[in-house]
Amino acid sequence: MDDPVLFYEPEDEFGYLSNFAEYSINIDGESWKSTEHFYQTNKFIEPEIRNRIKDARDPAEAFRLSRKFQNHIRADWEDSKYEIMQRAIHEKFTQHPRLAFLLLNTEGNEIKEHSHKDSYWGDGGDGHGKNNLGKIIMQTRDSLAKIKPYNLVRYVDSSKLPTEWGDFTLHGFKELSNNQEHVALTLNNWDVESSVLTRLHSECLTGDAFASMRCDCGYQLRKAMELIAKQGEGLLLYLRQEGRGIGLLNKIRAYHLQDDGCDTIEANENLGLKADMRHYDFVEGMLLFLGVKKIRLLTNNPKKIDAFTGTNVEITERVPMVEGVNPHNYFYLETKARKMGHKIDISKEGRRFRPQCLS
Repeated sequence: MDDPVLFYEPEDEFGYLSNFAEYSINIDGESWKSTEHFYQTNKFIEPEIRNRIKDARDPAEAFRLSRKFQNHIRADWEDSKYEIMQRAIHEKFTQHPRLAFLLLNTEGNEIKEHSHKDSYWGDGGDGHGKNNLGKIIMQTRDSLAKIKPYNLVRYVDSSKLPTEWGDFTLHGFKELSNNQEHVALTLNNWDVESSVLTRLHSECLTGDAFASMRCDCGYQLRKAMELIAKQGEGLLLYLRQEGRGIGLLNKIRAYHLQDDGCDTIEANENLGLKADMRHYDFVEGMLLFLGVKKIRLLTNNPKKIDAFTGTNVEITERVPMVEGVNPHNYFYLETKARKMGHKIDISKEGRRFRPQCLS
């Protein structure tokens, strides 16, 4: 096992694990400023004492007030406190997905509240304490690792990314089922209830890097960056699912078949592959980590919209993305519209490009 994860002060590297870290929770319709507020309040029965602790300006004050009224602690507290702490910790991490993903990144490490003042919740400072808080947090970690979206993707790290459209932040993620690496580019911050302009863009080396005119991918990527920049905020998820999920080399094989007259779907099927092998189940986790609950989705693809059914992310609007129509990709776009149900209006371009594409 790796070195233990030690936490105590909320300002420390792993301070988000502390009950003194100010992350609000909602339990049974009531809001609490922190898990410390919830835990300390529930030591008492008298409404006046409970209200004073609940309304404490910060976790430290909630702690001090509970000590002030320690002669009024409920009789069954020793039998109840572990279960109450369990509930507080569970709600903290399930209600704050970013914290849940950070917690999951400690997998394989023992977690200890490193407190010389507490041998029950902490490790006593010398490692011989019961460390019950650390144990509850590890139990929560184990539970989260078994459920969606936490069992599908892991957060890795973030960095600055200056671009011609502005200064973005680049966030790295790893899909657990196949170790595929995906990234999110975010521009500025948004309110938690905002509907964020969002693009799910599948990797296309030929279009994105080589400016291929056989598809509209590169055009859409650049347009999405431009629109996000004009909006002043938003995000782009760059998903490493090359060639609608068939991979780069199979994509080249499919291109060869298209050169001989197949459309994109026929080419894939002739290779023994599906028309579209992409999946988006892991995307919810990426968005929740980034604090996104509502999106305005830049897409023509109904499959991307359907991917959010039953998730904790709401699509408030579909924003069309018809860009870069040209003689080389008209038949490709027409096939997407006709056979795959993509919402693409290329009727104007059809008067110029369709005869050439079908000749």
